[in-house]
Amino acid sequence: MAERNSTVYLNKEPNYAVSQRKDLKFLKTVNLLFLLFLWIGYACSLYSGEDNKTSNYSLLILAFSLINFNTMCGEEKLENKVLNILAKLEGVLYFIWVFITVIQLF
Repeated sequence: MAERNSTVYLNKEPNYAVSQRKDLKFLKTVNLLFLLFLWIGYACSLYSGEDNKTSNYSLLILAFSLINFNTMCGEEKLENKVLNILAKLEGVLYFIWVFITVIQLF
């Protein structure tokens, strides 16, 4: 009985893994696009001089950048070339932002 249940589970696992990978690709795409809008909001709030919104955008940018860190640093590639370029651009923006923030602390 246990052997039959384990073989049924093993036969269903590849389909589950494929659907889970598709969900993760969709989630990464949504996260990258949302991160783009966060960068735009951060630039607008920085331009207008609203410190409260700037700090809120900073925390959101940090969180979403850490979620997409493997994609932005080049270990993972997405299927779409535009999303790959967007991920690399956001990675460069992130590291410039971190560098400027560290310099401002000193």
